[in-house]
Formats: sequence, C-alpha cells, structure tokens
Amino acid sequence: MTARIEKRRRWKGPVAAAAMFGAVTAFAAPAFAQTTVTLWSWRTEDEAAMNRIFDAFEAKNPDITVDLQFTADADYQNRLSTALRGGAGPDIAQLKAYGELQPLVEAGYLDALDESVPELKEFPETALGGSRAVSDGLIYGVPYSTPVMGVFFNTDIFAAQGIEVPKTYEEFVAACEKLKAAGILPIAAGGANGSGWALEINVGVVGPTVYGPGFYDEMMSGKAKFTDPRFVAALERVKALAPYYSDGFAGVDYTTATQQFIAGKAAMFFGGAWENGSFKAQNPDLKFSIFAFPGDTAEPAYTSTFSDGSYGLVADSENKEAAVKVLRFMASAEFAQLFADELGWPPARTDATANDPVLKAMLEMQKHATPYLTLVGYRWQTPTASSVIQAGIIDMIEGKITAEKLAADTDAAVSTWFTPKQ
Repeated sequence: MTARIEKRRRWKGPVAAAAMFGAVTAFAAPAFAQTTVTLWSWRTEDEAAMNRIFDAFEAKNPDITVDLQFTADADYQNRLSTALRGGAGPDIAQLKAYGELQPLVEAGYLDALDESVPELKEFPETALGGSRAVSDGLIYGVPYSTPVMGVFFNTDIFAAQGIEVPKTYEEFVAACEKLKAAGILPIAAGGANGSGWALEINVGVVGPTVYGPGFYDEMMSGKAKFTDPRFVAALERVKALAPYYSDGFAGVDYTTATQQFIAGKAAMFFGGAWENGSFKAQNPDLKFSIFAFPGDTAEPAYTSTFSDGSYGLVADSENKEAAVKVLRFMASAEFAQLFADELGWPPARTDATANDPVLKAMLEMQKHATPYLTLVGYRWQTPTASSVIQAGIIDMIEGKITAEKLAADTDAAVSTWFTPKQ
C-alpha cells in the first residue's frame, strides 16, 4: 500500500478527529465535499512514479483523491472486463489501444470524451488513433504515450569494447561478433512462458529498416501483403540474429531477458520506450541509451511507433464530474511533462521537454517513424497478426518453419477479416 493511500485511509474526518481530542464542537465541517476517484492500471512497474504524479494533482485539487489500483498485465483485462460486466468497475480505466479498445466501446462501457475533455484537440492523430472508435469516430480515452521501439544498449560495455553505435546492418553484426568474442552476450532476448510478444517486438524493431517507411500504407491499401518479399526479409533478419540472442532463448522469458540487460550481463536489448523508466528504477547505476536498428545503408534508420493506450471514463461511474477533472489533468501539458520526467518515455502530447538523455534520443527517433505494423494495422479483429507471429516466431528462429511459412500463416489469418482501405 502506498503512503499516499495509507494517509487517505487513516483520515477519519473532522468529527472523529475532534472526538479523539475531546473537542468536537471546536471543529467546523470541511468547506468542500471529498470525492475519491478510482483509477485502474496494468502498469505495476509505474506505481511509484504515478503516485508522485497524482500527488501533484491532489496538491492543487484537495477535494479529489485519486485511488490508484494496479493489477499485473496478465490479469488486468480479465479483472476489468469482469468488473465492467458487473457494474463494479473503476471510475477511470487504463485501456488497450486500437482493436483491443473496440469491444469495450461496443458494449457501452465507456463514455466518449470529445466534448468533456477539450484538451484532446491538442493531441496529434498518431496518439489519438488508438483511442478512436470505429463505430462512431469518437475518442474514448486520453492517450498517455506514443512509444518508439529500438535497441537499448549498455554504453559502458560499448565504450569498453571500443564499439560505436552502428550505422549499418553490417556494422551491427560486426559489433555482435566482437561482443560475442569477448564473452559478452550481445542481445538479451527470449520468448518463453507467454513472452512471444517480446519476440514480436524484435520484428517491430528490425522491420522498418528492411521493408521501409511506406510499407504500412501499402499494406493498408492492399498493395502489399504479409507474403511480400520485404516482410519475409524482415523476418529473415530477425532469424539471422539468433546466434547473438540469449543462450537457450526459447526457454528464456521476457523478465529473465530484461534482467540480463539490467544486470549488465548483456550489451543490448530490443524493446520499447516503456523500458526506460523501468530499467532506471531497477538499476539506477546502469548506463544505457537507445538507437534505431540500422539498415543496409547509412540512411536514417526508421523506428516503429504507436499509441500505447489511454485512460477512459467508465460509463457507470458515480463520480463523473471529478473523474473528468482527473482526465483533463491527464490530457494537460503539465501531466505530459510529469510523465516524461517520471517515466522517461515519449508522452502523447508533443509539447513536453525531454530532460532525460535517453528520452531525448527517443524523440529524435520519432522523426523517422512508421506505424508498428502488426499492432496498429492488424489487431482489430481475430485472429490478429500478432497472435500468429507470437505463436510461430520461436519455431521460425529455430529453423523449424521458414519465414515464408510464418508470413503466409499470418496473411491467411488476417485475410479472414481485413479489408483494405480504398
């Protein structure tokens, strides 16, 4: 239990407090009604930072207490769905983006925010796209971040081995070979125990510099498919890096891989912007930065980006006025700056200043970004592209199936529902 919630629960009100000191009549009633707004999140690793952010909100809004409740990601969606069906959900819920948002909108569990949160007009479409309903085009959540995906690297290890940030794929492989020869794990990676999504991220990190920044639009218009040689080549490149992944990577899960990097046992880790704050919190002494995975030539390297999620107003909330006030704070430039400073990943608004050097590197990467293909384009219905890739990527890397087969299986799955945009 956090100190801020413990403090709130210890408060018994003016009458009870006065009674304890034998002077009930000396206390007046409070000048405002106290409202508690419950906010649910799956980002357990952000709990301390989010509490500090909402301490700032409560200092300016003493009539509102934000009760932050965190549930592990693996259990969060089930908890939220069950609560919403029973009319026992929070006032504000952290929401998945794109296709994963739509069932909650269609079930009537959320209120649109276009009118009640005017600050949303100040957000870029890159951020808002993940919160927009297909059914009516309205916005159902306040976005919090548009992450980039890239290669985190241990700057001390690179310096000790005389390795510069690689500008081409050839230089990247040479760096991996040098690290391996020195007995250093080049890339912490694994997909065991439900961590296939982490290996799918490898495709998101590597892909844009193989298939190019215009490939997403070609896919959306139907001019290209997953069986396109460019996407197959992206999968092949992920497979080609297998000699540099964690030993026995098929039995290494995401948590173990992150710990290999955090502990300084691995030189690199493929991941998203959300890792920045988590890495720093777990090892404040770790020296690291991030770069976009390089292509065959020293052209600007492209990165995948997307809207990570949002915070929405639950339709059954009994505290909507206060909850909207909280959401307007979360849509403000003040929240964006606090988010950037506390968590170290790109906020959804574009008017925050990067004070963290790793965040500065991420914002530079955003200048050459393309949508994270499998998430932004192909998680709208089932089977999703992600579900097929996550299920087959270990077999592909181990050579049990070809990259062409994984691409064909992915294409066959999404072809059952995907309609190109004209």
